Amino acid sequence: MSEGRAVFVLALLVGSIVAGAVVQRVTDSGVRESPYSTLDRIEEPAAAADVALALSNGDPKSLSRLMDNQSLTALRDALVSPMGAPISDVRSVKFVGATAKGTRVLAGYVLNGKDMQGSDAIVGFVLDVENGQIVGVN
Repeated sequence: MSEGRAVFVLALLVGSIVAGAVVQRVTDSGVRESPYSTLDRIEEPAAAADVALALSNGDPKSLSRLMDNQSLTALRDALVSPMGAPISDVRSVKFVGATAKGTRVLAGYVLNGKDMQGSDAIVGFVLDVENGQIVGVN
């Protein structure tokens, strides 16, 4: 291959890349608006904050006062590590956000701890609060 032909091929390659970038920049419409409506963020509900505090402190008596048996069972089922073992040692519970629609509030949390097998685990869960009472856990 001659030197002139190699330069021509290299120039053609670089020119194609530049032309493609220019065409993409001209034809790109920018960021598209989401077709889904957003929910307003609200402050952490007091009932959910009390549950998070009881979890952080390892206080089962407070949990039993704050939640009914069905919600406690749902919370136990939600607090399972990705390996399938229940969380046994809670290090921290962090509030990540809440939203409301009518009287129903969903409050999200991230729990950091160890499971029954001794592995570190991070688990997310959502408390469903209605009229100041915990009515569900996801």
